[in-house]
Amino acid sequence: MTDRIIIDFTPAEGAMLRLLGLIERRGFRITAVTMGEAPGACRATMTLDLVARGGARALDTLGLQLRRLSDVQWVGAAPRRQLGEAA
Repeated sequence: MTDRIIIDFTPAEGAMLRLLGLIERRGFRITAVTMGEAPGACRATMTLDLVARGGARALDTLGLQLRRLSDVQWVGAAPRRQLGEAA
């Protein structure tokens, strides 16, 4: 199963590296990334498709850990879907 997580954050220096590094260290494999930036708002939105490397990996826990990063303003999850299923 693939999970989709949406992260709103301030695109400060090193912010993406911190986000992606945390996701990888917490046992999730990133299969797709989409990113957009709000014009003039100094805010970016990143949508990631993730696959847990182990059965004990919880998306809720990852969301809590991401929210603790200083650049993150909001974290949300989309419904689970099967790999290869249309978004």
